[in-house]
Formats: sequence, C-alpha cells, structure tokens
Amino acid sequence: MSIIAAATLLATSRQPIQTPVVWLHPEGQILVEGKAFSPRTSEGTKRVKTANGWGYDFDGVRSGLLFGDLPAAQLTQSLTVSTWLYLRSYVNDGPGAQILFRGDDRNGHDPFFLVIHGDGTINFAVQNEHDKGRHITAEFPLNRWVHVVATFNAESGRMRLFLNGDLMAMTITSLTPFAQLQSDYAPGFSIGNVQNNIGPHNQPINGIINDLRLYRGDLDLEEFGMFQSSPQIPPKGSS
Repeated sequence: MSIIAAATLLATSRQPIQTPVVWLHPEGQILVEGKAFSPRTSEGTKRVKTANGWGYDFDGVRSGLLFGDLPAAQLTQSLTVSTWLYLRSYVNDGPGAQILFRGDDRNGHDPFFLVIHGDGTINFAVQNEHDKGRHITAEFPLNRWVHVVATFNAESGRMRLFLNGDLMAMTITSLTPFAQLQSDYAPGFSIGNVQNNIGPHNQPINGIINDLRLYRGDLDLEEFGMFQSSPQIPPKGSS
C-alpha cells in the first residue's frame, strides 16, 4: 500500500483503536498507558510544532527522552512501533542513533530497539536474555519526513519493517525480547538516545520524531490511524 493510498484511507482517523503503551501525542502530551507521563529530558531536546502537531527535536549531541525502567515497556511478546521521522544526519556519536530503545548499560543486552546506522539504514531488532538477536533493515533517506512502522509477532516469529506504507524488510525468528534488565546497570526505556544520559554509552539521533507510538501486539497498518498527513517540512517554533 502506498503512503498516498494509506493516508487517503486513514487521514480522518486520528485516534488508534488500541491505546499505545507509549505515545508522543501530537497534541503535546507524552502518554503511558493513556495517562500523562513526564520523562527526564536530556539537554538538546526540545518540543517543536510540526504540520502534524507537536513533536520532539533532538540535536544529536546528548539529547533524549528518558523514561526509566518503565514497567509498561517491559514487552516480551508481540509489539508494534509507529512514528514519523525527519533525519538530518545518520550517526553523530556511538555505533548508532536510537529512535526507540530498551536496555541497560551492559553492551548488547537490549531487548528491543529501532536504530539508525552509519551506513544510512534503519534497523529494527529484538534480542533474548542470552544476547542472541535478530534484526531487519532498510535504507533511510535524510532531510525528508518518512513514516516508519516496525512490527514483531511473537507467535509466528514474523518481523516486518514498513517505510511510508511499503514493506521494506521481513524475516522470521524464534527469538523473543526479555523483561528483566539488571538493576545496577541503569535499566530503562528511551526515545532519541540510549536510556542513560550520564552512562558510558551515547547514541543520539539528530532529527525530529513526531507521533511515536509503541503498542502491544503485531498490528496491521489498517488497524489504527497511524497514517495522518505528513508533517511535510521541518517544524518552526518550539514550546
């Protein structure tokens, strides 16, 4: 399905039929399980206005939204991530630029994440408690708005990655993400960077994230209103 067809079909549906686990709501709130939540905001992160409502601009230095070890994000079964993303550069620091991340300060012990790599790709990954993981990848453009959907189905093992409504990558895995991170290694969930802004790792994104949603379950594109009008241009103004 092209983004034009999807947007035409779903542009009038601004509310998803399922409550997201985490939602950067276009009206400006950050919601966890439908309730207002205030994550810790690292320096270089600001709320900005786009044509698709409020989003968050990350400067690619130490910026990020840090939620702590959020119980709602301890997903071990099927999950879906949906977001609009405007990327100004690929990787400014570290091995990647994290869009959405769950993990701790141990190297590579991360249940799930959506990340940009320096080779110009976006990567969606799940990992089990034995540090065995699987990922899918697609090329990602700079300096334009792209709608991203990543899904994982724990029952079938199917992982999918969509850009602008088109299926770009798919695989099957027997691996599933794990719940328990290590309490003395700064466990957490984050958007725009890794989970700890004063730890040994820094993987900041340089760009704008708009209407990010994390769901339980492997959702089809038609199941909820993830396709709204594209933000179209870099935002102007901030809160």
